[in-house]
Amino acid sequence: MDSITTQNLSYTIGSKTILNNINLTIPEGSIYGYLGRNGAGKSTTIKLLLGLLETHGDNIFIQNKSLKQSRTEILAVTGNLIESPCFYTKLTVFENLKYLDIIYHKGNTRIDEVLELVGLENEKKKKASALSMGMKQRLGIAMAIYNDPQLLILDEPLNGLDPQGIFEMRKLFQHLNSEGKTIFLSSHILSELEKIATHIGIIEEGSMIFQGTKNDLLNKVEKNVVLKVDCVEKAMIILQNSFAPTLHNSNKISVKITDDKEFNSLLKNLISNEIEIYEVESQNTNLEQIFINLISKKNV
Repeated sequence: MDSITTQNLSYTIGSKTILNNINLTIPEGSIYGYLGRNGAGKSTTIKLLLGLLETHGDNIFIQNKSLKQSRTEILAVTGNLIESPCFYTKLTVFENLKYLDIIYHKGNTRIDEVLELVGLENEKKKKASALSMGMKQRLGIAMAIYNDPQLLILDEPLNGLDPQGIFEMRKLFQHLNSEGKTIFLSSHILSELEKIATHIGIIEEGSMIFQGTKNDLLNKVEKNVVLKVDCVEKAMIILQNSFAPTLHNSNKISVKITDDKEFNSLLKNLISNEIEIYEVESQNTNLEQIFINLISKKNV
């Protein structure tokens, strides 16, 4: 079952198209990383998913319910953090959650539990105005998860966090996901999304240019394989029609492949022609490189 789906979701401001027919498919229990450059439409998408911006059609469905028809019911099981945390600066960390508890009635035990989860248990008596940017971000995440939501929608939740904070939030998101929560998050820290995301959506100039599992995306692009062989000249001739090899150095050749099937074919081709393979190096492409390549192709 999908936790979030949209059907041709579009949004315009005047004559400017911000989103153009976005069809999100976010599986239940996934960590869905939403990528795009600044101004690509990520924050607009999130605001639409939370009903903060109006859509013309009935085209957003969360937990199998129409957002237009069941917004209150949906938001009751959804936690969110949009752009920057919103809280009462003159209240302490504890008091901000105590104020939130007027709505949810979960008690002080839940407050202490959530503060420990986000690493603010030692800051509970500090006024929110005195928190660092990273600590404020942690408080925003604490408020997002306070009601134990089934779905988390987070816009740049890692902003302002130091490396230790990013590591701790990564572990928190993985922990929440292991409990069955679906997490939809946008972030410009692609190395972190590569570590935690199960699914990826990439948006450019308001249009989706990729959507699928992280593994599908990582396997989508060419990988460079370098092979050390006993006879470079013979290997080059054998592979030239199928793989267009290039000379890496005096005893190595370089070949671009797109998937494991091609890699197996490459090895079988060499072995069947009695080429000795001494060493294989696979130079993998990371999420950041793939993202840049896809954006570049879109704008050619």
